[in-house]
Amino acid sequence: MKTNYKKRFISKMAKVGILCLIMFSTSPILHAQGCVDPTITSTGGPGTICEGDTATLTATHDGEVINWYDAQTGGTLLGSGSPFETDALSSTTSFWAESVNNAMGTPQTGAARVAPAGNSSSSVVAATSPWGLAFNADEDFTINSVVVYLASANPGDITVQLKDNTLAILDEITISCPAGNSANPVPFTLDLDFFVPTGTDYNLVASISPTLVREFSSGHPGFPYPIGTLGSVFGGTINDNDTNATLYYFFYNWTVTPGETCTSDRAEVLVTVTPSPAAPVAESPQTFETGETLADLEVTGENLIFYSDEDGNNEIPITTVLEDGTTYYVSQTVDGCEGDLLPILVQLNLGVQDESFGSLTYFPNPVTTSLKISNSEVIESVIVRNILGQTILTKDNGSLEFEVDMSALQAGNYMVSIFTKFNSKTINVVKK
Repeated sequence: MKTNYKKRFISKMAKVGILCLIMFSTSPILHAQGCVDPTITSTGGPGTICEGDTATLTATHDGEVINWYDAQTGGTLLGSGSPFETDALSSTTSFWAESVNNAMGTPQTGAARVAPAGNSSSSVVAATSPWGLAFNADEDFTINSVVVYLASANPGDITVQLKDNTLAILDEITISCPAGNSANPVPFTLDLDFFVPTGTDYNLVASISPTLVREFSSGHPGFPYPIGTLGSVFGGTINDNDTNATLYYFFYNWTVTPGETCTSDRAEVLVTVTPSPAAPVAESPQTFETGETLADLEVTGENLIFYSDEDGNNEIPITTVLEDGTTYYVSQTVDGCEGDLLPILVQLNLGVQDESFGSLTYFPNPVTTSLKISNSEVIESVIVRNILGQTILTKDNGSLEFEVDMSALQAGNYMVSIFTKFNSKTINVVKK
């Protein structure tokens, strides 16, 4: 299937007669004329993903590029290339791959005004530069060449620019041209090879020039002039302002080449999205006894995962010792997909433990070197664990006061469990 394509392409066509010496050009290399419909031989994807995940899709093909759409025909272009990563998906979605080959169409000659009717001429004046024509492009094409009529007795340079509707220079070329004749201006071909994407209010202008033929409204029928079947020249432009609507500046007998694209049949890649499971079920707050862990909490769900933060960035083991007044977060995983987090506040079960630690003091917190602990009941031992529940150090004591050396520990949060003969209490300490 062949349609117009939106991709830069340039043709290099041989010209009969005098050739310009190109001093500067930004033109790229051409595609060969004609194209062949490509084929997609295979596609791939994850098959099934969890809700909120992205999918990576692939396609094997013999075209220049692979494009991805949201429909079998028409639709929206989602991206290009293989592999291609989708946005996060919330439901089962079909993606459609299309392979593309690009080439040039058939050149069209005689576009714009073919030739002037008189010999009125002027060179570009620096104070009002540039001079030229304003035009629209109904589809992508390349301006291969234009003809100017030289009226100067001396050779000179012409700098031709293609500008978009913001007056940004899309392409530029400087060409050295021979002498002409004011009484009988000499036609001269400028090879431009300027690519023009579909759009409006382009300017083809000369910023400097030798003396060239341009026509007043008394000498030409009037705008617009068709650019073959690809667009139209709608007016003259001077000093980057399309206000010279009656004057036709310089550029005659355009040769233009439309773009052509060949595409494959679209191939579907289906991504099945598994909905996220609900959060597990549990009461909050829950009470616990000293020394109990996450495993002792009453939670209904499958494949539970606990976290210390509400964003689910820090997973903690189920052996983590519970800390009074702390909120833990838990999710369940069903069919390989993890659901939302459920917060659970835990509170120490009050009773004889209050009597054991009624006068407990500890300082400083945060601590830099040593943590000083005192209590009205004898402290038998102290265990320090990190936030993963791993034991970092254990110290026996046997007195009412105790000092824990934490100078060697890394900065962070630690759980310090204090044991009396019959009870224990865990406190949260920050190491600076």
